Amino acid sequence: MKMKSISLLFVLAFVCGLVYTPAGIAADPVKVLFLTKSSGFEHSVVHREKGELGYAEKIMLDLAGDNGLFVVVTKDAGMINADQLKCFDVVMFYTTGDLTQPSKDNGTLMSEQGRQDLVDWVNAGGGFVGCHTASDTFHGWEPYLKLTGGEFLTHKNQEEAKMTVKKHPITSHLGASWILKDEYYMFKNVTGTFTPLLILETKEMKQDAYNQVDPYANTYIEEIGEGRAFNCALGHREDVWDAPEFQKLMVKGVKWAAKVDLEAGDSANTDDIFTKMRDMTREERREFIQGLSEEDRAKLRERFREQRSQRERQ
Repeated sequence: MKMKSISLLFVLAFVCGLVYTPAGIAADPVKVLFLTKSSGFEHSVVHREKGELGYAEKIMLDLAGDNGLFVVVTKDAGMINADQLKCFDVVMFYTTGDLTQPSKDNGTLMSEQGRQDLVDWVNAGGGFVGCHTASDTFHGWEPYLKLTGGEFLTHKNQEEAKMTVKKHPITSHLGASWILKDEYYMFKNVTGTFTPLLILETKEMKQDAYNQVDPYANTYIEEIGEGRAFNCALGHREDVWDAPEFQKLMVKGVKWAAKVDLEAGDSANTDDIFTKMRDMTREERREFIQGLSEEDRAKLRERFREQRSQRERQ
């Protein structure tokens, strides 16, 4: 994966509308600030080695151009302030710990005023996206925890698990369920006011610690004041970030947080649906079709009618 070198000064000039759009960038992209400062444990997907960006940072930059996004990646938590937040539509966190404190990754500190500015900005209409460790950030500070919908408690060993998929434009590319190997967080101080998108089926998991609790949401959305928050506790592993299903989930979550109308242009492509169904069993196809939006089922029926007509003419 390659990234063009763009000075921070130019980036801020662009996102604040002070220069013309560079070639290859949508005329009106969703402007995203992706913060990966780790004042606690630093995950491998956001670790930078010898000047190279972290894995998740590269993925988001690669996804940007084809999905109408303009992404700025940084470990500079000082960028979270009232003036610079005005330049962005969405702030995306893959962070840990108290970001006002020093970190091994040498990320610039966030000021006390900065973290309050973030909360105020979301309430005034900004978009917040929490990745994996976002709930492991600013423990005990209630205004921030309202953005994440809950607080990280613990996790057990990584394992493959099933999640039930709730119907929503953000999840329209997934079937009725999704099986994924990842590190599954458990939470405390959950607000309970959010709308769940993915439900971890704990009773079917291998480890007792999960079996002993009821199924719970690990991906969800919430309206906060005039703003929106999309939180996805997945993404510990590099191969999760490689997965097309996860990439689409993150892109659509970012766009939803930015108040983009997903139903207007982001419904699943019929060709993609056929490709997925090709290697499925009859039962898997039935479950997959049940998880599609009504619009996509209509497209599928139309495609089947076209194929039938073609066969009859031959």
